[in-house]
Amino acid sequence: MATLEKIRSKGVVLVVVIGLALFAFILSDLMSSGGSMFNQHRNDIADIDGTTVTYQEFMNKVNEMEEFNKLNQNLSTLTEEEVYMLRDQTWNQLINQTLLSKRYEQLGITVTSEEVFDMVAGKNVHPYLLQHPLFANPNTGLYDQSQALNVLRAKNSDPMLSFYWRVMEEQLINERLFNKYKTLLKKGMFVPSAWVNEEAEARNRMVDFDYVIARYSLVADSLVSVSNAEISKYYKDNQKLFKQEETRDVEYITFDIVPTEADQQATRDGITKMMGDFTNPDVDAIQFVNINSDEAFLGMNQKPSEFNMALESFLATASLNSVYGPYFEDESYKASRVVAIKQIPDSVKARHILIRENSLEASNKMADSLMNLIKKGANFADIARKHSIDQGSAVNGGDLGWFAEGRMVKPFNDACFEGKKGDLVKVESQFGIHIINIQDQGKTTTKYQVATLARKVTYSSRTYQDVYSRATRFAALNNSAEKFNNAITEENLTKRFGRDLLKNERNVGNLESPRELVRWAFEAKPGTLSPVFEFGDQFVIALLTGAKEEGVMTLELVKPQIERELINNKKAELLIERFTKAINENQSLDDVANKMNASVQSAQDVTFASFQVPGAGIEPALVSLAVNAPINQISRPIKGNNGVFVVKVNNVEDIGVDTEITKQELSRNIEMSIDYQLIESLKEGAKITDNRSRFF
Repeated sequence: MATLEKIRSKGVVLVVVIGLALFAFILSDLMSSGGSMFNQHRNDIADIDGTTVTYQEFMNKVNEMEEFNKLNQNLSTLTEEEVYMLRDQTWNQLINQTLLSKRYEQLGITVTSEEVFDMVAGKNVHPYLLQHPLFANPNTGLYDQSQALNVLRAKNSDPMLSFYWRVMEEQLINERLFNKYKTLLKKGMFVPSAWVNEEAEARNRMVDFDYVIARYSLVADSLVSVSNAEISKYYKDNQKLFKQEETRDVEYITFDIVPTEADQQATRDGITKMMGDFTNPDVDAIQFVNINSDEAFLGMNQKPSEFNMALESFLATASLNSVYGPYFEDESYKASRVVAIKQIPDSVKARHILIRENSLEASNKMADSLMNLIKKGANFADIARKHSIDQGSAVNGGDLGWFAEGRMVKPFNDACFEGKKGDLVKVESQFGIHIINIQDQGKTTTKYQVATLARKVTYSSRTYQDVYSRATRFAALNNSAEKFNNAITEENLTKRFGRDLLKNERNVGNLESPRELVRWAFEAKPGTLSPVFEFGDQFVIALLTGAKEEGVMTLELVKPQIERELINNKKAELLIERFTKAINENQSLDDVANKMNASVQSAQDVTFASFQVPGAGIEPALVSLAVNAPINQISRPIKGNNGVFVVKVNNVEDIGVDTEITKQELSRNIEMSIDYQLIESLKEGAKITDNRSRFF
């Protein structure tokens, strides 16, 4: 257990990124082969290319990663958002690792125990471990091979360390497996010379040119026709263009639960009743606030200007135990009492030595010993460099420089600002034992400690019941789509929309945690009204207005899109024919433009890498035509995104592209495509069934 203090002490999330292409931790324990879409059990959360995963297996791994993250962050619980992110991350890596494991097995890719040892304590230590506090020398903060060996030995007798190491080892192994697989693929790729030469030649040209665009809008729709047979053929031949995910559309209204005037008055009355005790000088104001207030006492020494304007004015003449209020601020009724007035320096210059041993007793003993050495004349800076575990300041002899109040943890802050210049003091904080030397203090100023009694205005149970009754009454009286919409109009309510909701959607408008609404939407039929949902401080009633199933969009849905594409294609054919005739009959580009009822436009310094052309927009076909066209000749017409183009290149400049550099860049592009597209290509070729919405 003590070994893991090195992790906790950092106070940061050490979720093992490892520079990983994968945060892969799903192994064979998540896999049970032999499942199929015909015999799935209701308890299966996934089917990934024939490999089934049960809900319990999935949650075991999610729970494992929750514990791992809590250990890294030294937390007892995680937030709802953190739990969701871990669950989503587990899901993605479940898919990735299941698909990859099959490839590893087919290709015989493995990682040996010797390789793992080499990554931890050998000649090729993993970069992540080089920076991990668990493997660092306690004196230097740097990776130490002997410390790494100690960790490997200690894990056998420390259950928590054993768990932590097991998760980390899985990640190291899976990253190494994935890198071997990627390397194998990259070694099988090469760039043909013909491709290199063609690419280099195209990149070598920078051109100035004139061009003419005949936009599709110049041809009336009535001049071309598209038959249903042509539309059907295009639809059949281009199914991939019309794939859609399973989604739902909802319309909904909210009934907000907000405090009424009666609720506000009740809060005011509550504060007023407590004012007698709160203003009594014999009552401990700090203890009173900590027991009765919605805001804890912070104990900060502050200048009047650091408070709100009303309190700043009050403090100008306030004395000890003076009370201001009640007053309203930040949706709360408050009263503030002065509990301390101090002369405090506005800043402090200090240095420290941070000690943390295996126990508090050992830390104090070490600190006392070092303080005695300093008092006898030992150099503070030398001792800080040798013994302080705060490596950020230790390299500077423990020097923290100048800092204002509130920048440090409270025990450290109080020792520095309430002590005197030259003091050598010892204090304990959550980070360990500090030996502090106050080197200098800034100008003294008057500061105040204020205890604030605050009660937030919240809605009462009566208000809650009234809003709930209103919502349920609306639902009962307007139980059809027609009645729902008519009532919204009659009662002047605001309709809100949730469009294209996915099965695992977590966000619908500004609703708080609306998963229950999404699950309902995927179980209900279009035209159905929902029950009354409660999300945060809102009651919600929804109408399911649309449902799209996973697969290919219907022909009826995409017919206008296809028809427009085919019409433009036919217009392009007509325009190309007209351009060709105009070019054959005329010698100049101006004459061709006049013939096409268009104008000549110009572009300069266009290269193969140009993103767009001035006056034309994003037109890759135009760029390609210009950089490859012969100089001083009107080109052939070519179809673009918005119309048909012809160009005349006026000037060509050789940029001086190096063929070898081009080859290297093309090779890098191939490698990058493997890095970024490998997983996605595996997913595209796999049959993946996602049943998470049944459970979450």
